[in-house]
Amino acid sequence: MKQHLLVALTIILVATSCSTGYNAYKKGDYYKAAIDAVDKLKSSPGSDKAEYVLTKAYPLALQDAMREIEYAKLDNSPNNYENVVLQYERINQLAYNIFHCPAANKIIPKPTEYPQELSEARQKAAEQVYSMGLKALDAGTLFEARNAYQLFQRSNNYVYGYQDVLKLIDEARFQGTLRVMFEKPVTSPKYQYSADFFSINLLSEISKHLEKRLIKFYNYDGFNTSSGVRPHQYLVLNFEDFSIGNVYDSKKTIDLKRDSVKVGTATIEGKKVDVYNTVTAKLNTFRREIKSGGILSVRIFDEKNQLVEQRNFSGEYVWYTTWNTFNGDERALTAEQKKLCDRSPEIPPSQQTLFVEFTKPIYSQAYSYIRQFYNKY
Repeated sequence: MKQHLLVALTIILVATSCSTGYNAYKKGDYYKAAIDAVDKLKSSPGSDKAEYVLTKAYPLALQDAMREIEYAKLDNSPNNYENVVLQYERINQLAYNIFHCPAANKIIPKPTEYPQELSEARQKAAEQVYSMGLKALDAGTLFEARNAYQLFQRSNNYVYGYQDVLKLIDEARFQGTLRVMFEKPVTSPKYQYSADFFSINLLSEISKHLEKRLIKFYNYDGFNTSSGVRPHQYLVLNFEDFSIGNVYDSKKTIDLKRDSVKVGTATIEGKKVDVYNTVTAKLNTFRREIKSGGILSVRIFDEKNQLVEQRNFSGEYVWYTTWNTFNGDERALTAEQKKLCDRSPEIPPSQQTLFVEFTKPIYSQAYSYIRQFYNKY
């Protein structure tokens, strides 16, 4: 028991030690060490270790940040001011945390802040990233438009509404969005309702899964050709082959026999006695299967109508009903067998239902494939 208590106390002491930021300080991560020490002083204002870490780590964190800022300004990269912004933000965040912790503020009464410098760095970072976004957008490719979209968003994060960045975000989003025309399966009017149900649900689920990506699906039925929108790809579904309601009947007959069954009475020497004998019957078990199945092709074409990829998915559904009849003496049957003989064949589902049932395994296969294909965009 004492040994378990000692282990528990050791774990608590190690966890407490780590929370002061001492480990981060020993590894040279002075910013994290200072942040952790302030957090510790909020919950434990009298922590000697946290006071020690903050006293040692804070000036080193400032030195690190200022050195990074100087190096970043000398850097020739087109977005070097993004690192300048990061370092000023870290310094200001550390000062904010200290101001809002009385125990830490007592140790560091006047933490250094750079609000003006941060504002100027944000302006320059917004300008740099904005210029990079313009260059990417001018490339005119889907990939670079997506890159421009991210760059314009970063520029807007530094300075909200910088120049015409809000307009350019929308433009880059449009140019960077993969537009896919979805063409549903077309079948005979008898099954079109079920085919539409299949495709509408598939399109809805795929769109929901990819809604956070720059991918937009257009339904071919409701597409306005005069809108000026030109698809990059065509996702075409078609039931290449299917059959509904193929009936298969089978019959199985077994011989039943039961011994020592009372079949009547007889008078022997003036006394009535029961007569026992063996009874037999033939039990007929009928099974009716209605099979439905088909193949769905999923084809993806590019804007030049070149086939990019094609997959076929198959599915099958078997509905069945069973019933029994017998010939002979019913006393040869068990109670369960008699019950089955009283049952009539069930009425099969409608053909629309059979269509939907055989497409269920196809749906899951097609959904997984399409989702995986477009996850790479």
